Amino acid sequence: MTLSIISSDWRFKERFKQHFSPACLRSYSAAERALADIEAQTPDVLVIDTRLKEGAHTLLLQQLQRMGTCSTILYCIEEEGDRSFVPKTSLCLFTVLRCQMYASKIFEFLDPSVAENSAYETCGLIGESEAMVEVRRQLSSWGRHECPIHLYGETGTGKELAAQFLHRLKAPYRNIVSVNCSLLSDALGKSMFFGHTKGAFTDGTIELNGLIREADGSTLFLDEVENLSLHFQAHLLRLLESGQYRRFGDTKLYTSNFRLITASNERLDQLVESSAIRKDFLYRICDVVITLPPLRDHTEDIPSLVEAHLASLGVHKSLDARSLALLTEYEWPGNVRELFSVIRRAVITGDEGNYIQVTEDDIIGPLKYSYSS
Repeated sequence: MTLSIISSDWRFKERFKQHFSPACLRSYSAAERALADIEAQTPDVLVIDTRLKEGAHTLLLQQLQRMGTCSTILYCIEEEGDRSFVPKTSLCLFTVLRCQMYASKIFEFLDPSVAENSAYETCGLIGESEAMVEVRRQLSSWGRHECPIHLYGETGTGKELAAQFLHRLKAPYRNIVSVNCSLLSDALGKSMFFGHTKGAFTDGTIELNGLIREADGSTLFLDEVENLSLHFQAHLLRLLESGQYRRFGDTKLYTSNFRLITASNERLDQLVESSAIRKDFLYRICDVVITLPPLRDHTEDIPSLVEAHLASLGVHKSLDARSLALLTEYEWPGNVRELFSVIRRAVITGDEGNYIQVTEDDIIGPLKYSYSS
């Protein structure tokens, strides 16, 4: 989806910057510049603020009428009685009170097909095996709800890709905020996460909003959640319960409304038994667990994975039959991540032939030879 905002009020435009990624949001202070861009690339949604210079919004509508734009236009008026002054037009135009024109309002007028096409990208979760089809079915089923979701799987199975899949289903026009929990163990990590005020500590020379503020209206993905200390879990409890938190050095309460996704390569029930995860923390991060299968359980997807990875590398070759057979017979303890490493190594060491050949040496990898006598 692409969204264009035309307003001379920077505060009005700021309402949308927090909720849409730069890739899909364009904002303008003057109608002339906006018209040139709209003519070159028509946005899906166009928000016109009537607080432009006198008469500019009316002239803008007339120009859009001449251009025959097919954008959904949200025309922001000051008061309910101003609807009678809206120019007559055949454009797809809706009047909205300016005080009610926030990011969430846009989705009430969005063509469902636009959202559908953006949301159902596989995000790299490739494969037509029964295991992968079931994973995508579970992700699609749970992804549109607000409940916290936990992704479990061995390293290299694609948990971050699954988080991206879930994010696209719920908030396809925002950036996902991904955090590796190993980085939150010290004071600097906590400060980056919650934010801090200027002077909150010795080196705090500037204000920092923090990752929690950035996740407002979007998705917060906590990867390797098993590495969160019990102390930091306690810090998160209030945030996950009410959405409220305080920046370091600040007494003011802030609110962040986000959807939580966590991931681990260890089972949560075992982490609770070993006292690595608090029970009250567990109940706040996990309404459902979705398991990402190891590659050895869906080796029939290896040809599709190899083809997709070669395409991403810009390599216009394929593997020979013997190489594919070799790949499907291997156990893949490092899963898809290890598979892609093997493919990259085979591409680099291969010759100029029509096919890429993978050998047992490619699969064993460089470490064995590096440390052998």
